Amino acid sequence: MATSSRGMDQRTELLSRSVPIWPTQLRRYTEMPLPVSPRQDYNVQAMQIDPTRRGEKGDWRESIHPSGAIYYYNEKMRTYTEMNLGACSEAQLQKLESWIDASRSKIDGKQWLLVVEPMLARGEEIYPYYYVVPESQIIAWVEPMDGYILFQECTAAWQWNHKRLELEAQYWKHVEYFPRGAEVHVSEVRSLRVKLNWYRVGEFFDFAALDQNDLKMATELATAEALVGPNGMAEEPGVVICGKLLHVIRHHEYLNHYGQPEARLIRTHSVGERRRDLEDSPFMTGLAVAMLCVPIMVFRRLRNIYVDGLVNGVDVRGFTDDFSAQAKSQTTVASVIMAVNASILAIPGLGLPLATKTLCTISFLLSVYCIIGCAVAQQFGQRLRSLDFAAYYLQGRMASLVILTSIPSVLYLMSLGFSTFGFLAGVYTPDFGLPLSARLGCGLTFLVGAGLVIPLVIASLGTGLIRK
Repeated sequence: MATSSRGMDQRTELLSRSVPIWPTQLRRYTEMPLPVSPRQDYNVQAMQIDPTRRGEKGDWRESIHPSGAIYYYNEKMRTYTEMNLGACSEAQLQKLESWIDASRSKIDGKQWLLVVEPMLARGEEIYPYYYVVPESQIIAWVEPMDGYILFQECTAAWQWNHKRLELEAQYWKHVEYFPRGAEVHVSEVRSLRVKLNWYRVGEFFDFAALDQNDLKMATELATAEALVGPNGMAEEPGVVICGKLLHVIRHHEYLNHYGQPEARLIRTHSVGERRRDLEDSPFMTGLAVAMLCVPIMVFRRLRNIYVDGLVNGVDVRGFTDDFSAQAKSQTTVASVIMAVNASILAIPGLGLPLATKTLCTISFLLSVYCIIGCAVAQQFGQRLRSLDFAAYYLQGRMASLVILTSIPSVLYLMSLGFSTFGFLAGVYTPDFGLPLSARLGCGLTFLVGAGLVIPLVIASLGTGLIRK
């Protein structure tokens, strides 16, 4: 009786170290650095041409991923691990197998696959894991799992049919990482090609488009078909390619689930009535006038990111990447404007008028603040990559976000404008000695340039400065 009680206590203690994870949290995806072996031997013996030796430890057999990565599989326990069992002590291995037995006792003899990634946390060994159910093409756990990080790209994930799409996506990510034993028939490869062709057509007609980088992966499918063996089943490299593509497609379906009945969300349209109170408000009108219409352009971009309460992480990353690239470009141009202002003030006659000195000095200061603002804006853009942080602004503080993301562009445009008017004020002063014909030519060039730019600005803002 005492032995049974101790066994139960040990099993409970082992299960308390279980940590539910999913395939995209494995080391290979997160690029977590592996521990460096204390033993190093870079020597090659004379005439050494030994064949490859597959590692074995007990019932664990080493497998080599098509990418070259090594993982281990225990056929008796139906368990995978990326842990380097060659450097694992017998005591560690025995403890790992005891945990596997304890965990499998919770699934009532089901022949599910298990993936476990033992690691040390605060000096104690823990067992991050997930189960794979090949017949259902899904991953599962033996305990309730907080999937906030997994599902957070959609802020409205509560239905099982919706969440299952992401669990299926993770199943295919598992197949990509552990292709050993996975079966993909040539008919499934062809079916995948049909689906990818549909996405390509959708991208051409501007609906249901995948990310461009994801569509480029479709070219890998031809390789997968070429890797089908004589038995009609894809070989391991082909299985990896199919797993990679199917993960992308299932994840895309998860993100766009609420675009039903076509199982996709058209990012520029709402399935419900779009709110226009902020867009048509006097506040936005005044803001557009005060900040040179920049907030209107920013607002329309943000409005397509946040649709029907859903925040798409792909769209957020696209916005932050563009925002960061724009901030870097504005920093460079602001530095040039500062140099131009200094040159204007240094030219005899041109920099003498009070108006020129005032306007160029204001432009110089605005350029300084533009450079500082762009540096801070890039940090703000990095924080926006967090969906929690982005949702905080998109859900109730859209006006604040519009203002914050417009500030660098407004500073840049104001600096450019003051520098231009400061230059013109110096050119038209009698002390500069510019002939009348040259002044008229400068004025005409200024008007022609403005006449070409203004229609472009109006066209970019739509049929009106506020209303779309």
